[in-house]
Amino acid sequence: MPSELTRIVKERQNEFKSVLSSNSSTVEKTVTLRRMARGIASDYFDEMHYANIEEFYNDYRAGRSAISDLEGKGVVHGDVLILNNCPMAPLFGDFKDNGDFPGYWSELPQSFMREFKNESILHPLCIVHQSFRDELAKKIPKGNSFVHSVAVACRSGSNGKVVFSEFGLQLSGRSREEIQEAIDGKACAFYVR
Repeated sequence: MPSELTRIVKERQNEFKSVLSSNSSTVEKTVTLRRMARGIASDYFDEMHYANIEEFYNDYRAGRSAISDLEGKGVVHGDVLILNNCPMAPLFGDFKDNGDFPGYWSELPQSFMREFKNESILHPLCIVHQSFRDELAKKIPKGNSFVHSVAVACRSGSNGKVVFSEFGLQLSGRSREEIQEAIDGKACAFYVR
C-alpha cells in the first residue's frame, strides 16, 4: 500500500518534474523543491502534539506518528530512525522518459552531494521526501526549541548502495559501519534529536 507521501507527490509530479528539468542551478532547484514540499506538507498535516521527544519516539515505534503516516513505518535503532521502504520508489517509473531516467535523475544527486556536503540523497525525490519529513519533525517540542530531522544515510533498494551524511553520522554519534548494518534491507536513516 503506497504511503501518503507517495500519493501526494504522484498528484503533483508534473510540478516536481518542471522544477527538476529546468535549467536552474542545483541550489535553485533544491530551494524550490524544499519550499514546495514544505508548503504542501503544512497543508496536509496538523502539528504533532507531543509533550516531549520521548512521546514521539514511542509513537514512532508503534507506527502511529504523523511521520509514519506520511512515509511509512520504520524502526528505532538507538536514537536513529530507519525507514523500512522508500516512499518515492513506487514513483520512479513515472519519472522515466521512454523507459529511462532523464539526465537530471543522476546529475542532480551528484551535484547536490558536492554542493550540500552535510546531506545525503540517492535520487532527486529524496530532497522532497526529506523536506516533508523535516516540516513535520520541527513540530516536535524540544525544550525551548524544536527538532530538526537530519539525514544520516540513504540506501538504494535496487542495488544496495548506501550514501552517508558525515554531519548526520557525527550528530547521531553513530559510525558508518553501525548504520550500514542497521540500514541493510531498509531505505533510509535519519536523526531527530
